[in-house]
Amino acid sequence: MTLFIQQLAFSRTLTLAVFVVTCSMYLASPVDAQLGGCPCAVNQSMHRATQNHVSQATTSAAREIVGALRAQTRQTSQHLDRQTEAAERIADASSQNSAQLVRHQIRAKAESGDFDPNSDFCLVMDTALTPQLPSNADIPSATAAVRTAEEWSRGENYAVSENGLRMAAYLARERNEVLTAGGASDATTEWSAYFSKSTLNLDDELVRRALPRLISNTVDPFPPKPLSDEDLQSPTGLSEAVRRRATEARNQAAIAAIEFSLQLASPSIPADPYRTIAERTRYEGDIPDLISESQALKIRIAGYVMPNAATLEVRHSKTERALLQDLIDLTSLNTWIAYLRLQQESRSAILQAALLGLLTDGTTSDLGLP
Repeated sequence: MTLFIQQLAFSRTLTLAVFVVTCSMYLASPVDAQLGGCPCAVNQSMHRATQNHVSQATTSAAREIVGALRAQTRQTSQHLDRQTEAAERIADASSQNSAQLVRHQIRAKAESGDFDPNSDFCLVMDTALTPQLPSNADIPSATAAVRTAEEWSRGENYAVSENGLRMAAYLARERNEVLTAGGASDATTEWSAYFSKSTLNLDDELVRRALPRLISNTVDPFPPKPLSDEDLQSPTGLSEAVRRRATEARNQAAIAAIEFSLQLASPSIPADPYRTIAERTRYEGDIPDLISESQALKIRIAGYVMPNAATLEVRHSKTERALLQDLIDLTSLNTWIAYLRLQQESRSAILQAALLGLLTDGTTSDLGLP
């Protein structure tokens, strides 16, 4: 309606302007006035007034024309803006409808079992997606305890250097200080105190001090006093050094086997996703913020062999694809365990070789030799 009124005003203004210009064309010129016998000054005055009137009318008409054109342009622009906005709304509505349709289709496929409905597999994915600890993280490790035990066996501890009663006093004092570490009755002799825990509490300073003594008591509790440079200058000292190197090799094999077992029990894996798995089972035991590889395996296995009643009920309704995922996961767990067993058996093989060598020591003689 507004556009129609503006166009009507524009038409009227344009008609008025044409009328004024046409009239000015038919006004008498000074030459015509002179031919009629009129005085020149009078004619010029009359024509000047007429010219001024025509100029003013023409200017006014032009302004009205320009104003009408501007109004029409604004109206047209607003109309185009509204058309554009309407088109965008139509496109948005179509897009929303399409997205809603896709959601319904995905939901229908999920409910039909085309997608994975296996909640247990989702928990396993959480363990894979959990960020690993940085390599430079300051996390207590059993490796430090193993290195301390190796230093003791090599005689690098001052108590070994002094030996005798001084070493005995050192060992007695150390035992009293760490006696109940980790809840043990004697942490320097009881391996059961460590085997009973899926993850070693290496945050406890007493545990970190007791572990090297337990390893040393198992492998090499009373190493001999280190040989001096003067001892190595004699034939007897050189012979003793050779014998000690053989003993050190066997001790290192034993310590390496112990280290592997302790590393499996050292904290190294974020526990959050494993807590969620444990909640769906009858798993019992503390789960610290960092768990060991051994405890992670234990929780994963408990997820299949120790489900609670609610989890067991869910499994009865699993699809074939979900059950296949469970079988793949169980196979992966068995493969993991088999690999760890291979690592442990390779260390055990070295230990068996060391034991055989120890059993055959002294079984030969120099009989018959010059």
